[in-house]
Amino acid sequence: MMQMKNIIKIVRLLKNNYHIILAFATLLFIIMAFFLSHSNLEGAKKNSKYTVAYITSDWHQKNNNGVGTDFTYYVNGKKINKTCANSLKKGTRYIVLYDSIHPKNYIMLYNHELSNEIKAPANGWKFKELPIKIDSNELKVYFKELNL
Repeated sequence: MMQMKNIIKIVRLLKNNYHIILAFATLLFIIMAFFLSHSNLEGAKKNSKYTVAYITSDWHQKNNNGVGTDFTYYVNGKKINKTCANSLKKGTRYIVLYDSIHPKNYIMLYNHELSNEIKAPANGWKFKELPIKIDSNELKVYFKELNL
């Protein structure tokens, strides 16, 4: 009988304070998502390789991929489709920095458009192998923008 009264008290407490519990759970989810996404980009910075990003759409407000510009890149023959928040022109090509351990984690280097003559390597470039010169200070600017 005593256990039943305790259960009823707990149920009433939850029922009367569900909005506080829901707000706390939402806040916890947002904090976890922020830290998980930030750690993904840390991996891209730490284990970086580079390849060609093929821009496959113009800027769009919303589709199945989200808001932004769609692009594709290949790592070891595997096609990776992503959407970035930059407004880039369909058909152009840029350098994308990706995590060599988790290739779906990337940083779009939107200030480095590539010519059509440059071919993507099968397993990416290391920084010193890039076909165009990128100043390491420029990379620091990207990292600073992303708080890395």
